[in-house]
Amino acid sequence: MEEKVEKKEVKKSKKKVIITVVVILVLILLVAGGFIFYHGNQTGKLIAEVNKLSEIQMTNADGTLVEEPIDMEIKTTGSYAVVEETFKNYMNEIVTDTQALVDALDQEKIMNLVSIDNMKEDGPDFINSKEEITTMRDAISNYVAKMESLANEETLLSRIDDKDIGEYYKELYRQLATDEESGVSLKDAIDDLKTNEEEAVQALNDLESIFNFLSDNKAEWQIEGEQIVFTTESSYEEYTNLMESLPTMN
Repeated sequence: MEEKVEKKEVKKSKKKVIITVVVILVLILLVAGGFIFYHGNQTGKLIAEVNKLSEIQMTNADGTLVEEPIDMEIKTTGSYAVVEETFKNYMNEIVTDTQALVDALDQEKIMNLVSIDNMKEDGPDFINSKEEITTMRDAISNYVAKMESLANEETLLSRIDDKDIGEYYKELYRQLATDEESGVSLKDAIDDLKTNEEEAVQALNDLESIFNFLSDNKAEWQIEGEQIVFTTESSYEEYTNLMESLPTMN
């Protein structure tokens, strides 16, 4: 009789062990499932936000600047949020510097330099006009140098180094940052930027040549009404040629 009781107790004990193991396995699966879902969900959100950064539009259809081209709201959480924020801060730095350059090279400001009002106010030596051109030229050179630095892979990768996150997340950042297609796009963008720099600097040089000519030959021209009148045909022709060398401002 005692033997039967012992067997029953053993069976119950085994049953309890089996139930406990099953419960633990279920809990493990639930936790693992939640872990996988969380990381999969966060990775998906992160990639979506990074992709948006590569497609930002800085200008509207009319050529004006978009006020806030980057959505700086962080969509992920935890260490993923640190990675997302690092990307967005990096891109926002590029956007901010670009907008500052556009402000410095404001088309209206450039057109005002060659206006008859400026000729009256700043002539015949055009000290302020020449200083303005130098400021614009420096702004272009500094911008291109900054963009070259930011586009450098080492600069981009180093932005994550001092963040207080695990190596897994830093490596995730590096993988997203060194996407081969993005790297090619960045190189093309910098090449285009250098070409545009040369054209913009040349345009400013041409504009400066006009002011240099007028200040060097101040005795050969004067303003009558709303136009410049030259005392010699040769001076008039040279001034006209210099003005025609300027790019058309639409």
